[in-house]
Amino acid sequence: MKLSSAITLITSSTLLRGAASQCQPVTSLDEFDLEQYTSAKWYSHQQRTSPFQSLALFNCVTAEYSLLNATNGAQEAAGSTNGYGYKVFNYAEDIDGNAYTSDDTVGETGGPLPGSLCAGSQVFEGDKASEATVGFCTFPANAAQQSNYWVLAYDEEEGYALIAGGQTLVPTADGLCTYGNPTAGLWIFSRSPVRNEAMIEKYRATAIDNGIDPSIMDDVSHDNCAQYTPPSWSTKKSKKSKKTKSSKGSSK
Repeated sequence: MKLSSAITLITSSTLLRGAASQCQPVTSLDEFDLEQYTSAKWYSHQQRTSPFQSLALFNCVTAEYSLLNATNGAQEAAGSTNGYGYKVFNYAEDIDGNAYTSDDTVGETGGPLPGSLCAGSQVFEGDKASEATVGFCTFPANAAQQSNYWVLAYDEEEGYALIAGGQTLVPTADGLCTYGNPTAGLWIFSRSPVRNEAMIEKYRATAIDNGIDPSIMDDVSHDNCAQYTPPSWSTKKSKKSKKTKSSKGSSK
């Protein structure tokens, strides 16, 4: 390695550690019922954009989780082999009602995707039950190097949850921090598509209590949403009135 490259690497690592030390520790739940959490559909009401989901797809966003079943096809079989325990099914629409899912073989920008998403609980040593790792089913769960789906708040009676992408590293303002990794997310989920501003503010406050800047999230609309596309493991057919990106590739 050239001396200049080594100096740049050391300097970048030092700056990153320095920035991280300014960020408050993010604390996931000590007590968490994973079975209950994954028992029903979640509706996202606020979340951070990612390379896989721009603001254009912040409509009718839902998330569902089911136990992996290797007999359901190659993707779930791969997930089981690669250390995951759950199948993830994310759904979103653009403003024209075109559906995009985590089972699509073509992404929002037209590029190919590696396959479906899976999740594993307590993949890494020291992970709590409330700390999961989400990744493509065809990749080893430990390829992420650290868990990336931390449940910071969850109340089934309220029907809300706050999920973060792990420990923040980048200071923003007022002592708060964000993520340097663009794929690290922040979500406020509800069991209902009906928006409750008081509850959303309550869970944004929990983000602040964890030193996370909630301004990195944007609103998700659930207006004018028709019947949601059933998960990929369902035997029902998707609604015919809306196009899906997965139609451009082979089904999973």
